[in-house]
Amino acid sequence: MIGRISAILLAAGLLAGCSGMKPYADTAERNLRIRTQAESGSAFSSVRASVDVYRVERGCIAEYEGTTELNRAEITMGIPAERPSYLVFRFASSAFLGSSSSTISHDTLLTPRRGSTYDVRVRYVDNIYDVAIHDAAGREIETRRLRACKSS
Repeated sequence: MIGRISAILLAAGLLAGCSGMKPYADTAERNLRIRTQAESGSAFSSVRASVDVYRVERGCIAEYEGTTELNRAEITMGIPAERPSYLVFRFASSAFLGSSSSTISHDTLLTPRRGSTYDVRVRYVDNIYDVAIHDAAGREIETRRLRACKSS
């Protein structure tokens, strides 16, 4: 039951996030270094990358905090340590001549450790995307979905 409620609240939050996108405040210690490569593979199309940040509250409820556009090769930002955050990496592609657009996303639940830094590689090249998160020792952090959150 809690999972179903969380899914409904997440969907409502995602819809609210789309209609009222706000910049992520980024007030935490800078613990994420995000390197972005976004190439559409065609002169007639473009791709944009961004990350939505959600605070995960007790009961595994995700609350939208804001969006950061990944419009440079490297961006550093902070998410609070010792607290789960739900990160949704979005790739929005559009074709100029065909007037078509699409969005693909990759999401993960991340609880950064205090004093630790994380390297995030975000790639979208020729319609293939990948997101990989590594800790300071170079170990890849496993992707965790919001439903993996344990209520407390």
